[in-house]
Amino acid sequence: MRSKGAYAGPSMNRRHLLAAGGGVAAAGALAACGGPEEEETESGGLEWDADAQQYVIEEEIASGEVPLKLWFENEDLANAQIAAFKEAFKDVYPDIRFEYELVAQNDAVNEMSLAGEAGNGGDVFMSFYDQVARAIEEGTAAPLGEYESVLKSRMAENFIGAVSGEDGQIYAVPVTTESIALMYNKTLLAAETGSDQPAATWEDVKALAATYNDPAANKWTIRWVPGEIYYSYSVLSSMGWQAYPAGDVAEPGFDDPALAEALEYYKGLREVWDVPSADATPETVEAEFAAGNTPYIITGPWAFSAFDTGAADNGFEYGVTTIPAAASGDPASSFAGMHVIAVSAYTKYPAAARVFANFLASDAGAAALYATTGQIPALNPDLLTGIAGLSEDPHVAGIVAQGAQADLFPQLPEYFWSTANEMTVAVWDDLSSSADAAAAAVAGYDELAGL
Repeated sequence: MRSKGAYAGPSMNRRHLLAAGGGVAAAGALAACGGPEEEETESGGLEWDADAQQYVIEEEIASGEVPLKLWFENEDLANAQIAAFKEAFKDVYPDIRFEYELVAQNDAVNEMSLAGEAGNGGDVFMSFYDQVARAIEEGTAAPLGEYESVLKSRMAENFIGAVSGEDGQIYAVPVTTESIALMYNKTLLAAETGSDQPAATWEDVKALAATYNDPAANKWTIRWVPGEIYYSYSVLSSMGWQAYPAGDVAEPGFDDPALAEALEYYKGLREVWDVPSADATPETVEAEFAAGNTPYIITGPWAFSAFDTGAADNGFEYGVTTIPAAASGDPASSFAGMHVIAVSAYTKYPAAARVFANFLASDAGAAALYATTGQIPALNPDLLTGIAGLSEDPHVAGIVAQGAQADLFPQLPEYFWSTANEMTVAVWDDLSSSADAAAAAVAGYDELAGL
């Protein structure tokens, strides 16, 4: 279901007040007053302002004769992005108008395939990164054209790869990123080791655990949820195993010989966090970190609020960084999530639609996103410091750094999670050997997939 709204000023229901004004970074630079020097692109005849690094918006949209139609799931975010856009472009496009509809991101691609062809779809729509391949295949999303170099300069390679087609063109703008990461109690580490710097490897964690752990007192150096692949994957990947190495849902990678070795290493981490998988839930592990009792935890940005409160109440400072590397030394990957915005292939105003989509990756667009939702923009860490609100948040860069080495998969079937979780529990709880757990995962996945 879709509901229609019109821009009526910025929402005040925000994590922080939107700092309007301020420049947009070079890659998202806005045209200054005066007429741009216009160039025609090789495809579509759209006009590109090389100086401003922006498409020149069609006159019907620029004059306000016709509104640009947006599909958002969140009303506050739609209003905030419109307000930020109008402020940033007030000297160039003072008459531009917008109209938005609320469309669930899970439904946007499917609805656009119907509404777009009927002529009543949005000019841009928000979705999830794992829907981009379908949008390309069905001809729902249009390539971003000249913005390719702009986006590549502002975002991690894996983010760009996740929204690119087989033709190499970019079909959506990464907007947000989310990943688990390593969070560490700086105050506790300094007291225990003389340094507040976090561990870079699991061997570093083991070294502290040798003196810090006290099982009888439920005192542990690090906590995470050991029975879920969502967490164990960071260790397995650092040992050289990758899920879906070919991007094929029929080949999850459980038969890779590297998996058994990686599982054996993972089983060895029981020495630093010696609890049955059933006893470690997100709630219990996060509560202990918030209480200031644990030097390290692996979790996601959803815990920031509780940790901020815990740090204030219990007198500690915490940081966020990438997950430790395993014995192989390879970076620890994780499962990342990402929201994106795409240009409808059916739009009559592809220049204006591209300008708006790209705006969400600008400093001003990222500031509006963060101020409204608290979500982390999918930008390179060095670009976050200049964004209103983000510059005061010391924990965002760690999530972004981990996200930059995370794996972005095609839509994963539910039976991947159930099969991989069973494998993880079998190893962690010593219910089977690592080799047998991997073999059981192969058989279980094939059975559930009907292969």
